[in-house]
Amino acid sequence: MLKILQTTFLLFISLVTLLISGCSSQTEYRFDQDYDFSQVKTYGIFPRESKFSDIQHLSDFQRNRIEISIENVMEQRNFSYAEYEKADVVVSYFWVGRSLQELREYNKGVKACLGCSPSEQQDLNKDIKSSMLIIDIIDNANQRSVYRSFVKIKLKEGNSSDENNDLIIEAVAEMLANFPPESV
Repeated sequence: MLKILQTTFLLFISLVTLLISGCSSQTEYRFDQDYDFSQVKTYGIFPRESKFSDIQHLSDFQRNRIEISIENVMEQRNFSYAEYEKADVVVSYFWVGRSLQELREYNKGVKACLGCSPSEQQDLNKDIKSSMLIIDIIDNANQRSVYRSFVKIKLKEGNSSDENNDLIIEAVAEMLANFPPESV
């Protein structure tokens, strides 16, 4: 009887895992292969009154969800929090709505593509769609993105606040799972 229960439980876990993985989007990331990620020990997050807060209009509640998720993952990965001016890197995020103009402004702010032509900007954004969360790791010395990850998050109006929060927590963990990246 115990063997049957164990087998049933394992089948149930396998089915749930399969269903969850079928619902999640593929997380993508890119990074500067010349950057020395081994030197990164501390991170910060831009304050609410920064230029990044002005680019997109998220509620404090939405910002809190994302920032707390980032802080938890970075702590689990043994990075120490520091004021953003003193940190080795700054973690920035952008929720992609419908406006690509906001995304272009954000890209300029994190220097994701300095002096990009319109075609280069289009190439930079080619895989980024609405309802995606972008996380950039910005080197504090040169104020330029050295790591970018993005994933589509399927928040639903019918979900409870806790369900949508769980989706954000899972997405942030996936997005930062490869940080720091291993050099190629």
